[in-house]
Amino acid sequence: MRHLRLLDRLGFVVLGVLLVVVLSAWYNDQPKSVPQAPEIPYAGEVPLLPNVRPVLILKGSDYDMGFQHATQLVQIFGTHYLEGAAKVKRGPKNLAVLRKSEGYIKKYTPWAIDYVKGMTEGCVAAGIAMSYDQMLAHFVSEKTSPPDEEGGADSDCSGWAAWGSTTKDGKLICGGSGDHEMHVGSKYQYRYEISLMLFPETGSPYVFCPPSGGAGHPGMNNKGVVYVHHGTTGYRGRYLDPKADGTGEGVPRVLLLMHCLRFANSAEHAKDLAISIPNPGGRQGGIWADVTGKALVIENRENPQIIRRPGDYGEKDFLFATNNLFSDQLKDAYHPPAGQKVVFIPHAGWLGTEGSLGSIGRNLGLWNLFTNYQGKVDLEFAKMIWRFKGPSLPYDTIDEAVADYEKSQARLWNAHVSQPGNSVVTVLQPDAGDKGVIHVSHGCPVRGNDSPTYQGGVIVRLNPTFTFFELQLAAKPNDVAKAAKTRARYDLWNAYQALSKLDYSDPRYDRLDGILNDAAAEWQKGNFYLEEAADSSATEATVGVAKGVRCFTKAQCYAREVSEIIKPAPKRPEDLGLRPWFGNWGTWATRGEN
Repeated sequence: MRHLRLLDRLGFVVLGVLLVVVLSAWYNDQPKSVPQAPEIPYAGEVPLLPNVRPVLILKGSDYDMGFQHATQLVQIFGTHYLEGAAKVKRGPKNLAVLRKSEGYIKKYTPWAIDYVKGMTEGCVAAGIAMSYDQMLAHFVSEKTSPPDEEGGADSDCSGWAAWGSTTKDGKLICGGSGDHEMHVGSKYQYRYEISLMLFPETGSPYVFCPPSGGAGHPGMNNKGVVYVHHGTTGYRGRYLDPKADGTGEGVPRVLLLMHCLRFANSAEHAKDLAISIPNPGGRQGGIWADVTGKALVIENRENPQIIRRPGDYGEKDFLFATNNLFSDQLKDAYHPPAGQKVVFIPHAGWLGTEGSLGSIGRNLGLWNLFTNYQGKVDLEFAKMIWRFKGPSLPYDTIDEAVADYEKSQARLWNAHVSQPGNSVVTVLQPDAGDKGVIHVSHGCPVRGNDSPTYQGGVIVRLNPTFTFFELQLAAKPNDVAKAAKTRARYDLWNAYQALSKLDYSDPRYDRLDGILNDAAAEWQKGNFYLEEAADSSATEATVGVAKGVRCFTKAQCYAREVSEIIKPAPKRPEDLGLRPWFGNWGTWATRGEN
């Protein structure tokens, strides 16, 4: 009997061992797409801003892309934001609004329903108790969606497009920035900033940069269509007559923008799509341009519909917008402070309040650059625009400057588009094919920019690189990764050569050598993730390729930081060998006396 009992016990042990082996084998076969630690830094429980803008790459069906979107958000930021979104309490009134929005989405952008379902399942796979309604509300609800970045009285987003006689090669090149202070936000108000590149099964591949401008400018697709800037759309309805925008119902702005970038074949087509789809507050419009040299600004969607085009205010093969209006029909949208009046500044638009004070200097700066440097605009010139600092303010303290801002209608601020409040700066070289390139800086790309934002003060970031990384909107994710890897290799070589010319005794050497080592580490990590992705299933492969691309973009930025500290990048037209800014050779527009 004792022998039998012993055999029974041994049998249980053997069964237990077999069970462990089987379970281990099963576990090892399961997808492991979410790492233990987020890619961004944390200080205790607080997520910190990354110093290089994270890139997400999505491919496949709408459901697959949504799943990959959620998976990569967790990889990058951890579960902090999505867990918060999953826990927001929603009453009957809120759910009724959600159902109305869902109806608009099903009618105008039906692909987004499967996308939201995929994001929901991506959260669940990462251990987040997300429901479809909570994920949909992440796009629809004010509680868990990014605020309109141009919704404040004087936000500073800027954008422009240039082509033909304005550019060196006649090709379209664009630049844009979303301007606001980057911050991490609470669990219930997400503030993560990303660049998204999508390869859908229907429509065109495209890239854009949410949440700037409340939706995600700048962006472009592989039809050569570019979305540069939100274009001040909706200001008349918002400030002149709150009821003018109708019910405030419709498709959330980010989904409307994604729809336009995915399906537009031209700037005109994008305009028609944007205007045909209702959206809350009638806010989504934008500057649209394409590689055929067509460009436009949707200044107002309706009541009245205002479309501004090149030449309407003297532009020749260029167009720009910041945050103020140009149309005479919209001047009553502004209500200036006591003792001031609404005035029209040639080439700069209406000066009053609400989005106009900080715009005048930026508009004049862009007008003067494109008018006086016709035929000189190329990639390096475009990057220079975002490093070209405005003059320091003639005040003793920032308190005096802020106090005088509205009183003087920002007369002395003379802002440029480059300012510390740039949250994302992008230069786009579109292509009707697979050669379009996007250059992205996570924040203002120049050191020492002490021109305050309209709110006052200088926005300080964590370990900024002040550089652009480069991505190609290639035919498929693997090609995106190859191009990013090649660019990183070149940047590493350039940085190594520049550093090797410094003497060890140079006080900069140790710091720059450390940055270059960080770049080399990211290079090695990128190669590791690409090799891992090659042996993965379709969804896991896309997620893995994206992770590799994020490493290569970091390698680019760190290596370029080394090179540009040793040899600073151009900050003024003169640094590019061009004639001096505001010299007596040019025709310069100014505010004048008013």
